[in-house]
Amino acid sequence: MRWKFWQKNENNNRAAGPEIKKLSRPKDLPQEVGRHLVVEKNLDPDWVWSLKCTLRQQAGKKTTHDIRIFSQETAAQKGVSVMDYTSLDSHPELVLYEGYYDKQTREVHIESSMKKAV
Repeated sequence: MRWKFWQKNENNNRAAGPEIKKLSRPKDLPQEVGRHLVVEKNLDPDWVWSLKCTLRQQAGKKTTHDIRIFSQETAAQKGVSVMDYTSLDSHPELVLYEGYYDKQTREVHIESSMKKAV
């Protein structure tokens, strides 16, 4: 037996097809996003900082990310496990705010996803 686990095989390291980026798990809100919700949208700070977000890098842009903001408590009450950005596709009612966030320029553009009651 010739197991050389310390040597890498070029053929095994290459994935078949295009490279797929792994999406990140839910996180606390970035500082700029939370500040935008509190200052610009006049939301309760205690409630804002209890929210979670999922991020997805925009195609072709290193510092700009699509962001979805949701309540972890509401998701748990409905029995939904939020694993990443795409897991909210099947449950759009959980998304409170949606938009994009640029880490480098600190630009935040977020719109409410909730439908207003008439």
